[in-house]
Amino acid sequence: MTTTDIAPDSVAVTSEQNQTFVERLVTNTSNSSIGKSWIFSGCIYFIFSTLLGFLLDIVRFDSDSYLIFSNVDKFFQFWSLYRTSIVLLVVVPMIIGLAMCVVPRQIGANSIIFPRAAAFGFWVWFLGSGITVFGFLADGGFGSPELGSQREAVALTLVGLLLVIAGICMSAICLLTTIISGRCMGMNLRRIPIFSWTMLVSGTLWILTLPVLAANSIIAYVDLRGRSAIYFGSEDVIWDQISWAFTHPQIYVFVLPVIGIVYDIVPVAVKVRQKLYNHDLVLVFSALFGIVGFGAYAQPFFDTPGTPVREEALYVLTAFLAAPLIFLLFGGLFETLRMGSKNVTKHPPAPLVLSLLSLLLLISGAVVGALRAIEPFELVSRSSTTAQMKLTIGAGLVAIVAAMLWWGERIIGKSAKQGFGLITGILITAGALLSGFADSVNGFLGLDDFTTVGFLQEVSAELIVKTLIAFSFIGSLLIFGGAVALILVELARFKNGSLSEVDPWGGHTLEWTDEIVIVESERPLLDEAEKAGT
Repeated sequence: MTTTDIAPDSVAVTSEQNQTFVERLVTNTSNSSIGKSWIFSGCIYFIFSTLLGFLLDIVRFDSDSYLIFSNVDKFFQFWSLYRTSIVLLVVVPMIIGLAMCVVPRQIGANSIIFPRAAAFGFWVWFLGSGITVFGFLADGGFGSPELGSQREAVALTLVGLLLVIAGICMSAICLLTTIISGRCMGMNLRRIPIFSWTMLVSGTLWILTLPVLAANSIIAYVDLRGRSAIYFGSEDVIWDQISWAFTHPQIYVFVLPVIGIVYDIVPVAVKVRQKLYNHDLVLVFSALFGIVGFGAYAQPFFDTPGTPVREEALYVLTAFLAAPLIFLLFGGLFETLRMGSKNVTKHPPAPLVLSLLSLLLLISGAVVGALRAIEPFELVSRSSTTAQMKLTIGAGLVAIVAAMLWWGERIIGKSAKQGFGLITGILITAGALLSGFADSVNGFLGLDDFTTVGFLQEVSAELIVKTLIAFSFIGSLLIFGGAVALILVELARFKNGSLSEVDPWGGHTLEWTDEIVIVESERPLLDEAEKAGT
């Protein structure tokens, strides 16, 4: 037999078999493999971030515990690392991972468009995340009150952040391109499932806002390197230039896919298919919620004298619009729950319960965000900012757990213990609510967002504040417990999980089908189904 007699496919299979595990991992361009890499990496950083948040709350509860971080300078560094990592290294990556696995299936695409770019985006993010964390550990970070950081390490941290942003934006572009041009024949944007729609909206806003965050980092880096910083690269102002990305309104953009997860799970779980007018309203309201979350303009560091951005009409209006939009979305979901109440057993599916809990957290975060915008309360620089972030990000984390219990059957191919998954989501919900409530009340009592060693002498109700900080500490412990539980649930799925069914939930969207074939001749059938509300 000559070499010309060997089939190309057999050569490819043989070549793949000869590759090591690392080679297959790095060169794999399957959207499912890329998505799993995002999810797994996000889970690792989930443990790291929640442990860090737990240690930070220990110090807030007992100011004598600053020895954990050596001094106030390092405490500030890890305080800013916690906010950065929980958003850009945990919630956003895990949502991207879910989207990589689910979105192509939902819209009938064979795979993600630009698969090599999608894989490259993950590895750029992965490298950047490691550099970012190493920069903090090397006494860097995003500046500190006492100017005790190492300038080279601060510059390294900024480089890591730039790579993280580049990886996220590159992956978002691949997802957006797939949704826009990879849909199967007969499926327009009005017909795509809500999760794919919210990924389209949120991905667009990520691409519009994260480059602004990158520009902030570049300005600081250029000023920092080569000589003494003039202004933007001064260590005590770097965090002020990028903090807008981790608070109202930008924080809503990062968790917008929560709405898609909830609306894809609940109707199927209660065996009710959404009516057409509800579907269209959800598309409109979720898009409006995303637009409200556009936060690139809300940078107090660049305030014009006499017109602070946090007192401008647009900032206040978006804060107050976010809450009613979430309530309207919940109202549409409530009607679905009412219609399907007779189909829900005494033990409802875990993803259904967790979906509703994530929406509860999102509503709570939006309400706290609205209260922060009321100028007489003076909550902008108080611990209410921490409360809003914990509640909003908590909503994203609980929704991710629900999505892993729901779509994990298709992503991994094995079933998870639903009871343990439910406990995981409840722990995170309880922790976020407890910690968020305590920090919200402490904001009214005068507790600063970043608390220094002498913070108990700076507030009026010292005993009440310290008691509430204890509740916040317990909440952080519960969230950390939820992170550990999630890892255990997924490890148990891999090791002992039984093979899942093709469609264990009775879903009616395309990700639950084995083969997707929609041709132009079937368009009239789709139109009839749409008119019938199915």
